[in-house]
Amino acid sequence: MDARRLKGFAKLLARKNIEWHELDAGDGSAGYIRIFQKSTGEKTPTIYRMLINQHHSPVLQFATLAHELAHLFLGNLGVDHTLKISHRPGLSHADRELEAESVAYLICARNGIHSASERYLADFVTPETNLDRLDLYAIMRTAGQIEALLGLTAHTQFEKPQVTTLQAMPLS
Repeated sequence: MDARRLKGFAKLLARKNIEWHELDAGDGSAGYIRIFQKSTGEKTPTIYRMLINQHHSPVLQFATLAHELAHLFLGNLGVDHTLKISHRPGLSHADRELEAESVAYLICARNGIHSASERYLADFVTPETNLDRLDLYAIMRTAGQIEALLGLTAHTQFEKPQVTTLQAMPLS
């Protein structure tokens, strides 16, 4: 993952009204996504603004990108009919973070990027954590949506096997 590829992702996101801005912050702040302008009707889409720490490496920026987009596509920012996002109320902050980081982990792992997801996830897992509240289908669907949006689906495509015909051997 390099800066050039990240810039390409920014162009793809802009097509979906997701602005990518650089965040000038210390190591403790990777980034965030917010609603910048709420839709005022069917013809005006919601505009999102995502800020990602400009001082982080491209690999960490990619992991942050995946995490923040996960919050959006998991419905943590509310419903968005244009992006086909439904609202999923009732999740605690820890549950939302577990789901979003699980999505980021999947996207990074499937694209050959080692992230610090395990450490981040560990911060939200306690003896009281009930994984039954997490929606595995939503996590997997969201990972697929983000990979499709970013053009990262090549690893999920398979070439159709070539059909070979067997020549019959004469019976002796």
